[in-house]
Amino acid sequence: MTDSENSSQYAIRKGIILYLADWFTPEKVDVVEEVLSRFLTMTGETFTKKRSGRLDAYPGKSCPSGFRNIRGGWQKIFHREFDGEFEPVPSQNGSGVLSLSNCDGEHLQTIHCFLDLSNFKHWVKSSSMVYFQFSRSAPWKDVLDFLFYINQVLDVQYASAGYEMAVNPFHFSPPAIRLLKDMPLVNSYDTEWYFRKYDHTIQCPNLLQVLSEELLSPLSPPPRDSAITLVPLDGGKQAVHILDGEALEEPSEEELLVRLRALNVWFQPILARLEKPMYFKPEAWNIRCRRFD
Repeated sequence: MTDSENSSQYAIRKGIILYLADWFTPEKVDVVEEVLSRFLTMTGETFTKKRSGRLDAYPGKSCPSGFRNIRGGWQKIFHREFDGEFEPVPSQNGSGVLSLSNCDGEHLQTIHCFLDLSNFKHWVKSSSMVYFQFSRSAPWKDVLDFLFYINQVLDVQYASAGYEMAVNPFHFSPPAIRLLKDMPLVNSYDTEWYFRKYDHTIQCPNLLQVLSEELLSPLSPPPRDSAITLVPLDGGKQAVHILDGEALEEPSEEELLVRLRALNVWFQPILARLEKPMYFKPEAWNIRCRRFD
């Protein structure tokens, strides 16, 4: 894949979005901490910057990105954000937001994690979100194994893994996001993942996905010649991928597009109609929405 890259401001990474239906308690928050530790083991990197949903000042002249250096380890920041926010007995109370990264003004992040944990389930069951970005050198087999592990310890209602546009929060992001009009294989938090209205829909096909029983129920078996592979997971869920062999090798870009179009057809009963984000003109967004037609 051609990497449309400005090395300090934006580049293509691999990424995972998770939508979780867990009722968070202090014990369940500890599970999330272990998930983050596993993520760092998979990537071989560490977090150096943090932006808290409540404890940090809002971005300003002295810190336009809102990200500040981590002192004392990321686990300390994690506990500062989430300790005391969730009750021992599951209830509608409790929420927390935290971003962890290794970006700075001169270097684009090679890892990133955004956590939005909430027990407020009046609108959707999957009320919590975790978003990861990491290097394109990470094997897809490692990514699938990571998703298998997460599904064993958390209630994953929907997960999607593929290529993501990583944008340095120390820089202005719209120019990078607008490039996605001509990059059908690449998603972003700003265009696909920032808001999910309903539990029974998904935003788009991707290379690796996890579907709950609710999402699977409207789907017929995939066409045999579509290269769509289903792998059973705990809890009646299925991993869905369009990669090759046990090692999950990636085919050519042209073949990936063929398979994503087949996946798009299969997913029609559960595909959501996405609203235009602020950085796209209507015509460009229409092109983006038809990328797998």
